[in-house]
Amino acid sequence: MTCSSSAARAGLAGLAVAAGVFTVTGCGAVEDRPTSVVERDPVAHPYSGAMHVEQDFGDRASVEARSGAAGLALECDYSAYDGGAGDYDSGLESVQESPAAALDDWLAEESVDVPDTGYVIEREDDGRALLSLDVDERTKVAVIVADDIRDWDHNSGWGVEAWATCDPAELGSAYHSSYGARVWHDANGDPVPLSKVKSFPGPEHCDWQDITFLYVGMEPDQDTYLRDTEGELRQALATTFSADSKLPPDARDTGWHDNGRELWLQPGRPDAAYLVSVDDPTDVERWPAAKDGVGCA
Repeated sequence: MTCSSSAARAGLAGLAVAAGVFTVTGCGAVEDRPTSVVERDPVAHPYSGAMHVEQDFGDRASVEARSGAAGLALECDYSAYDGGAGDYDSGLESVQESPAAALDDWLAEESVDVPDTGYVIEREDDGRALLSLDVDERTKVAVIVADDIRDWDHNSGWGVEAWATCDPAELGSAYHSSYGARVWHDANGDPVPLSKVKSFPGPEHCDWQDITFLYVGMEPDQDTYLRDTEGELRQALATTFSADSKLPPDARDTGWHDNGRELWLQPGRPDAAYLVSVDDPTDVERWPAAKDGVGCA
């Protein structure tokens, strides 16, 4: 049994349909799911590069190496944030009868932090299609699907061969409002890459949802600070939380702010970060640094 067909390949150009509901039958079909592909004007800068590049999935492979041709189609302001391929051996994702259905299935089954709608079929070429999401006329998420992917159920059809995304900070304010991590902004009001700074509430399954985790920098030199008001994780912290602290003389403004507070840090690897109110410079919170990585199973 196969999911690809000459009719499906011939109909590529007509697959950019208005957002709504679709029903597919056959391999890995999922009914009544909103489609991720929408009807829009052609992209401002069509991608003309390679549609297939060998990917490297080694433990130390870079985002560029993992994302193959999809990474080449991005138009990021910062470095590419993440990328890879679909996983059709696990039993979650299944090949589909069209590029749009393949993208929709992949988005539903994969835990990938990208928008779930707003994509267009930017290009089709020799059994592959590039589906892209643009922000301000620049491609920020690129997904290449191929019609010869074989899945766990031994079906052959359309599946995600390669995908890549720019930093979530580049994905637009509408996406930021639904994204799990807080997107910080600089002094000009522009989003700061999550590769530099990000914060989010702790996981609910560990009952840490009232603790805010703040990550500064990139691994392996990333620093972690916690707004742990109740001291639940005090043994893992270099100092304690304080809602009424004083700013150390050597602390410097990073220029980043979020939720009405500026982030100030001391040189080196300090024991705490200082969150200063934008409206009242005397309102200072001390967020202790984690001694080591903090996580829960």
